[in-house]
Amino acid sequence: MSRNSRKGKNRNAKVPANRPAPAKRAHPAGALLEAMDGYSNAAAFLGDDSPLLSSGTFVRSSLTGQTELLTTAYRVSWLAKRIIDMPSEDMTRAWYSLTAAIPREDLVLLRRLEARHSVRQEIANAIRWSRLYGGALALIVLRGEENALDQPLDPDILLPGCFQGLLVLDRAQGIEPSAELVSDLDDPDFGLPMYYTADLEAEGRAVRIHPSRVLRFVGRELPAAEMIRENYWGASELEHIWEELQKRSAASANIAQLIFQANITTLKMGNFGEHITFGEEAVRDQLFRAIASENRLRTSYGLQVLSAGDSLENHAYSFGGLSEIYESFMMDMAGAAEIPATKLFGRSPQGLNATGESDLRNYYDMIAQMQERLLRPALERLLPVLAVSCWGYIPDDLDFVFEPVMTASPAERAELIQKLSADVIQAFQCGLLTREQALEELKSRGEDLGVYTKIREGEDREQLPHLFENEK
Repeated sequence: MSRNSRKGKNRNAKVPANRPAPAKRAHPAGALLEAMDGYSNAAAFLGDDSPLLSSGTFVRSSLTGQTELLTTAYRVSWLAKRIIDMPSEDMTRAWYSLTAAIPREDLVLLRRLEARHSVRQEIANAIRWSRLYGGALALIVLRGEENALDQPLDPDILLPGCFQGLLVLDRAQGIEPSAELVSDLDDPDFGLPMYYTADLEAEGRAVRIHPSRVLRFVGRELPAAEMIRENYWGASELEHIWEELQKRSAASANIAQLIFQANITTLKMGNFGEHITFGEEAVRDQLFRAIASENRLRTSYGLQVLSAGDSLENHAYSFGGLSEIYESFMMDMAGAAEIPATKLFGRSPQGLNATGESDLRNYYDMIAQMQERLLRPALERLLPVLAVSCWGYIPDDLDFVFEPVMTASPAERAELIQKLSADVIQAFQCGLLTREQALEELKSRGEDLGVYTKIREGEDREQLPHLFENEK
């Protein structure tokens, strides 16, 4: 029987006379019914019937728009500062290497140009402020282009020596994206603002900037509707960890406060309540002076003098269990920040045979993904400008790979390279791969380790003798 026929039969079936009709639930006119998916047990007050669980919800914090609060947290909280700074610095620490066939002396000139204008540091700053405020721009400053900032940047018409550095502008400085968006599907900035307006001059005059002249960085990415609400920027990295940051800070402050109350002394005095409540002001002042004097005597001489009928008791506080609670807050903080606790808090790994290597590897894998997502588009726009300014031309095969963030020892690196190329060389020697196929395979495999990057199409066999020394 088909599904439709079953539906029709069920629709026309009559309810037996002895079967009670289902009770109808009355709802107020115009009331909106809520979905009740999930486990529920009214008798045990579990699931949706538990007021303790079902009453919870999430509230929009709008922390990204509170620039002053974000700045204060970055300046005051060392933990917030590390969460913002650490990925920014790790993304630019190993930097990149060109895969194009560039002479060594030209590569030296390029590195000198980058060092002269602090290109790596300025890009790290742009990423840092985008993580803090939700967005930042790095303006490409070019000699002779001061009055053409609202025009598209064409590297082909630039002159050698034109590059003068990067000017970082964070979202807190009042950068205003235009409401008009890029509609060209072939444009890398498709769907983003067509212009940016910023105050670059001393007199405060707003300057219109074309998006091809800036390196754009956003914080935590948002859905389309939320991105529009945030004026085409992202969210601050502190927004989604703010609750965990507050809990950890409160726990640390409370533990520190307990140190001052680790040993509490209780003084029992007769008629103390009556003196405080009904006594005259002069009597109360005299009582407070007497207590202060007794406290000074006990502190200075280790002797406590009491009136007859009074008693003194000491209550010592036990700190057992606090370390486990604090460790839990630290782990939650590290998980929210997506940074291993060993790196975020600078602590050695815990547990038997713990090295923390797997946590660091996962973290550096995340950094590599962020490099491809955030740093690669910026460098692809900047490198042609640097090439023209430094060499006077743009190489046809201009491309780059990021250097591994997690470096290996020389012995580990040699072992990895050997494992990486052994099966390729064996396949070539057995005739399963041609010379060109073997070289291309080695080049593609070696990109992650930064080896075999100079292999080019049509490479002579004599240039790689160690690969072909056993060729029959």
